Amino acid sequence: MEADVATFVAEVSRWAAGRTDVRAAVLLGSQARVDVPADPVSDVDVALFVDEPAAYLDEAAWVDHFGERLLSFREPTAVGGFEELRVLFRDGLEVDFAIVPAAVALDIPPEAGAVFARGFRVLYTDDISFPEREPSSLEPPPPTQERFDQLVNDFWYHLLWAAKKLWRGEVLVAKQACDGWLTGRLVELVRWRSDASDTWHGIRFFERWAGGDVVDALRPTFARYEAADVARALRAKAELFGRLEDEVAARYGLVVPEDRAEVLGRLEALL
Repeated sequence: MEADVATFVAEVSRWAAGRTDVRAAVLLGSQARVDVPADPVSDVDVALFVDEPAAYLDEAAWVDHFGERLLSFREPTAVGGFEELRVLFRDGLEVDFAIVPAAVALDIPPEAGAVFARGFRVLYTDDISFPEREPSSLEPPPPTQERFDQLVNDFWYHLLWAAKKLWRGEVLVAKQACDGWLTGRLVELVRWRSDASDTWHGIRFFERWAGGDVVDALRPTFARYEAADVARALRAKAELFGRLEDEVAARYGLVVPEDRAEVLGRLEALL
């Protein structure tokens, strides 16, 4: 741990102990884990379990206790459905303060529990305990037919939706759908197709667990900001998703739910 990070972490411990409404402070993320540990550009992830989250989210002056802010804003946490304050201090330290209701500590959501399973360090607690979690909790569950149906129907529906936007001349909307939403659905399919036992969350370390063949095949599915290239990328996205969908269905004994020929016919009519 870098000296400035160690100093900051020690200060969080002291600060939390002096706040009656802070029930616990926990260090998470790269600064606390062994697998893929912090590097020179890593931020610091701190979860604060507090009585009134709004008091910390609506007014961020308390952050100034730790240094002068250059940038700060609030956004949803990557997992768990909470909110966090992301802060870049003028000294270069970057910190994500996840503001979590204290009651959640008694029943941490599974997706947040997976983050704890990677490693954590309790900086302060009054009477809350955080038991160690087994690494086995990181293994992704196999897809059910219901989840498979939801994902693939979502993909094919929005593929046609993007093509309609492109037909209308809304090139940026179509590009965003192709490069953003459809990529997200494809990544979830790759997660089921992967041979890795740990596929992290979201798109974290995708190149590490997706497989080199998928990484190579994904490259041409992104588009330039040109109508013709968005059309090309949508076709490439459809081809790759269809191939991976068939592989996942065969691996888990699932049924491919869509009439793909019909969907692809409609795609070509729009493009």
